Amino acid sequence: MVKKPKTLWSLIALLILVLPLLAACGDAASTATTATDSTQPTTAASDSSATTTAPTAGTDVQPTTASTDVKDVTVTLPFQQGGITSLDHAYWSAQLFVSQGVVFEGLYGYDQQLNIVPKIAESATPSADNLVWTIKLRKDKKWSNGDPVTAKDFYAAWVRAAGPELKDAPMWAGMMGYVKNGYAFKAGAVGVDEVGFKLIDDYTIEVTLSQPNAAFINFLPVMNAMPINAKSLEANPSDWFDPKNAVYNGPYVVESWVSGGDIVLKRNPNYVGEGTGNVGTIVLRPYADANARLQAFENQEIQFTFLEDASQLAYAQGNPDIKDNIKSEENPIVWKGIQYNRSLNAGPLQDVRVRQAFALSIDKKAITDQILKGLAVPTDTFNSDVRVKDKVKSLTYDVAKAKQLLAEAGYPDGAGFPELTFYAPPSNDPQMPWIEAVAKMWQDNLGVKVVIQNNEGPVYSNIQWSNYNKDIQPGFATLGGPMNWFQPLDLTLATNHIWYFMDYKEGGMAKFAEYQTQIDAVSSTEAVGDWADLTARAEAAWTKRQAINAIEEPEMAKISAKAAEAPSFKEQWDAINERFTAAADDAEKLTAYKDGLLLVLKEEQDATWYDNRTDENKQAQRLMLKLAGQTLDDAWQTLPEIQQLAIDSAWMIPIYYDKLYYATDPRLSGIVINKLSWGGIFQYQYLQWTE
Repeated sequence: MVKKPKTLWSLIALLILVLPLLAACGDAASTATTATDSTQPTTAASDSSATTTAPTAGTDVQPTTASTDVKDVTVTLPFQQGGITSLDHAYWSAQLFVSQGVVFEGLYGYDQQLNIVPKIAESATPSADNLVWTIKLRKDKKWSNGDPVTAKDFYAAWVRAAGPELKDAPMWAGMMGYVKNGYAFKAGAVGVDEVGFKLIDDYTIEVTLSQPNAAFINFLPVMNAMPINAKSLEANPSDWFDPKNAVYNGPYVVESWVSGGDIVLKRNPNYVGEGTGNVGTIVLRPYADANARLQAFENQEIQFTFLEDASQLAYAQGNPDIKDNIKSEENPIVWKGIQYNRSLNAGPLQDVRVRQAFALSIDKKAITDQILKGLAVPTDTFNSDVRVKDKVKSLTYDVAKAKQLLAEAGYPDGAGFPELTFYAPPSNDPQMPWIEAVAKMWQDNLGVKVVIQNNEGPVYSNIQWSNYNKDIQPGFATLGGPMNWFQPLDLTLATNHIWYFMDYKEGGMAKFAEYQTQIDAVSSTEAVGDWADLTARAEAAWTKRQAINAIEEPEMAKISAKAAEAPSFKEQWDAINERFTAAADDAEKLTAYKDGLLLVLKEEQDATWYDNRTDENKQAQRLMLKLAGQTLDDAWQTLPEIQQLAIDSAWMIPIYYDKLYYATDPRLSGIVINKLSWGGIFQYQYLQWTE
């Protein structure tokens, strides 16, 4: 069984600790959304409450008016290197480019501006506590074989994706990890009847969540929320997705597919829906690199290409056949920049004045103008959506202020400041020029020395995303804030890592790491230890927990009353104690001892973690829990406060967000840039061809 969080602070851990996985899944920019009040039924497209709206700033691309007149034209688009190797939408893989709204259609989907809009859903109604969602389907939708699309098709797909048969299908991806007993079902610990999916009738499905979520419908455009034709799945359980067997309910069907190669999409003649484009055939073709894509575009082999660096952009702007067909889009709510490298010893960076001095001494405009050559926009905020940046005070370039802060910290003009290390990606990484520029700015403006150490890809990724790094010197690394989907907590854009892994009193994370070493060793324990001693530790831990709860629970229970219902540490300990006392043999006694030791160590670790948080950290943790229970409209009101704390902490430093340039065939419109992780373009169903 999956254990419920034992405290309100543990609920925050459950909600937030998955985000390193999520954020690490892609390095593309993202866009955000707002939502209407989810305490009211969300109804079909005629009701404005059905739409979750995205920012409109940062683009010169206008929505395309759809045409129902399908043209006998083939549009070929470049696809990422490696292509699609599986079309099974239970997995977080490249198939999501076609499964999310193109060959499959979900209850909700994305429009051309990445607003979340109803597709098959007629309504989605939450319970008063946002824990149970009842979704009614339209009755006019069809599969490509003419079958009606029913709730049974969603139920079959969801049970399969969450089920134990697909052990490697990721539960963190999309909604699955939020469904009641989802993880227990995946582990085989409960049966399907105990999972939070309930088929009410042919056109109604009910989802019960493990924790309230007012923005649940924002998970429904994601790949593993797509349906599978239940009859097709029953007939072909292992290869239902092979084009020779597959049945589709999206605007397109897969006509042919070569693993890792071309995939050809044809219009679905039985598709029922509104607002699609008019392209008859779409070919997605992988290319090895940016230059190959640009050459293919010039040769009219493809009808779209990104202009991926300054030289390509300059070339295209000087090419009379391309320059008039260049478009651009900004990603103003995704940052790229610098983070503390998560060393257990922060050294001089433990002092917030030092960190702010480093942040204030970076000339970001010089970086975007002179190094990134207009392919980026300088930013002093992590989330640069106007609903955030206009409400926060930034650490804007100010060398005089930076020098003053460094002097106040005891390092006038950098005197006596120890050498720091900037842990960087491989030397040929395109980020290296701006990393080198930042290191030089710090030396020139502050008089400090920061050496750059390049690391190979997998090693560097571990440095960037690990909870902590034991064996590295204090310093810096790069980071960015992509999103996979639109949920309130995701709007923090990876800055939640500050509050979980950085902003602690001196030595705080080192103590956390010491406990983690002991926790990791429990599984190899071979002998029962002193149970009386462990009982005394459990009693002390419970006394400590009660003291923490006395401080935190009265206020936090207002945010999440549901969390207060979770089993307490004492209840869990008492159950283990009964097992230990009643153990029939040494094996049972050892198992109970190990469970008790693990429980106590985790509780001691959590209490130590709490004690070593700064006041700002505790405030941010409360705000994160508040965000987790909000609609996206409400989240935008909470976000500036938590983003201000992140900016002031200066454990992370935003430098820029991307400005994407691309060129199209002048006859092609309806391009949708994927501002979520994975990048590229998607939502091909909106492509429009005009002679």
